[in-house]
Amino acid sequence: MDYVIAVDIGGTQLRAALVTLTGELVLSERTATLVHEGAEAVLGRVLKLIELVRAVVLPNDRLLGLGIGAPGPLDPVTGMIYSPPNMPGWDAFPLRDRVAAATGLPVTLGNDANVAALGEWRFGRGQGLRHLVYLTVSTGIGGGIIVDGHLLLGRLGAAGEPGFLIVDQATGAIWEDLASGTALGREAAMQMPHYPDSALHKLATPATVTAAEVSLAAQQGDRLARQLMQREAHLLGMGFASMLHLFSPEILLVGGSVILHNPALLEAAREVAYANVRVPLYREVPILAASLGDHVGLLGAAALALQRID
Repeated sequence: MDYVIAVDIGGTQLRAALVTLTGELVLSERTATLVHEGAEAVLGRVLKLIELVRAVVLPNDRLLGLGIGAPGPLDPVTGMIYSPPNMPGWDAFPLRDRVAAATGLPVTLGNDANVAALGEWRFGRGQGLRHLVYLTVSTGIGGGIIVDGHLLLGRLGAAGEPGFLIVDQATGAIWEDLASGTALGREAAMQMPHYPDSALHKLATPATVTAAEVSLAAQQGDRLARQLMQREAHLLGMGFASMLHLFSPEILLVGGSVILHNPALLEAAREVAYANVRVPLYREVPILAASLGDHVGLLGAAALALQRID
């Protein structure tokens, strides 16, 4: 059997898996990131996870390479990570080369959102397509773009940052400032004092409320929460329409906790997008939930390793 190793580095969790060429996760392991302990300590935990999943490879099997998805900014060409906001102390850290030296494997490094796009393209709902937009809506808004069968990288691999699209001329607010899960929780906190009877007060305080509580209260029929979710659908849908115009994909896939836990939100945002495109043909583009769920980071890292082999 032929395999690759996939590594998904997050601000709170590290994961590694042994993956077949068809995207089957043979074995996966995880541990806490503990970013406060510094880059060297985190690297040590990454290498330990790699050892654990590598241990099940049999003598007659082939291990073809290793892919890593990590928070940006990073340079996929040099393999360097440059000060990710959620991983302090990683300034100009040569992650790819350090892992390659420790494992003896060819290693490929990619931005986590780009890697997720590759995963959906190779193993998920984007299979067989040449043009795809992948978006993730959670703490922020990220994404990856496949154009003409290639991942759009740009200078320093920094292309494809839809969350930074400026959407408010007066304030300079970017899309994720208004429509991310963090933004949804922030808007709820601002509105809760004006709605003392809202069910949100039974679930959280203005200081602690998150998108998850807003979603739950909306499902229970709470008026404020439903208004907040309608606002969220509008803001997401307008951004989706912009993505359709910018990249003309064959499919637009949306992942992240805010979307995956709220199917009705995606339906409403899709309607907003189709109502606001200026080219009617874009209404033919499916806007669907991403299909790989919690495995998208690992399968994306596997796809990254396989892309180098291809």
